[in-house]
Amino acid sequence: MRAVLTGGGTGGHIYPALAIAKGLQERFAGTDILYIGTNRGLEADLVPKAGFPFKAITVAGLERKISLANVKILWQAIRGFQEAKALLKEFRPDVVIGTGGYVCGPVVLAASRLEFPP
Repeated sequence: MRAVLTGGGTGGHIYPALAIAKGLQERFAGTDILYIGTNRGLEADLVPKAGFPFKAITVAGLERKISLANVKILWQAIRGFQEAKALLKEFRPDVVIGTGGYVCGPVVLAASRLEFPP
């Protein structure tokens, strides 16, 4: 089995994803895991320390107020979607699991558009 996990920003998103990854490997021997997050979140540090492969995409959370910065953030989300699509095409997962945080949006949307899992 091949599984992509995504979630980030806070431990509340990352630790459940790591628990799922460990559970999948215990339940299904030989499971390959790929964790997709951002370089700015805690996941960039915690996931490699937990022993899982980590890839980062470009994405940021929206400002809570109307601002021109949100235009840049939306552009980053489009770029993150393209990066996620490329990673998913390369890894070819059987399942994609998102546990929350803004990084999940582009990854789960890309998986849905690519019809992963098949």
